[in-house]
Amino acid sequence: MTARKPWQHKRQSPSARGYDAEHRRIRAQLLKEQPLCEECQRKGRVTVATIADHIVPLSRGGKTERSNYQALCRGCSDRKTLADAGKRYKRRIGLDGWPEE
Repeated sequence: MTARKPWQHKRQSPSARGYDAEHRRIRAQLLKEQPLCEECQRKGRVTVATIADHIVPLSRGGKTERSNYQALCRGCSDRKTLADAGKRYKRRIGLDGWPEE
């Protein structure tokens, strides 16, 4: 078998990564109960939640149970994913000179 280059790897399917019917059920329930991003709310902002995020990622032993989920917007989810991987989020500066969210 020949070694693949990084960009040739296929990402596993959602069900293979642990996002099964139970995850979809919890996600629907969470976003119905908590339609706003929890992280944005803690910072005094109002943003629609679109992601059912695992507080403790599945890759680190997190469980697919309601207590391990939080509702996040895409931006907060991306920042948390980078932080979970030990990386920093670089804030972008808009044309007006202020940081973009």
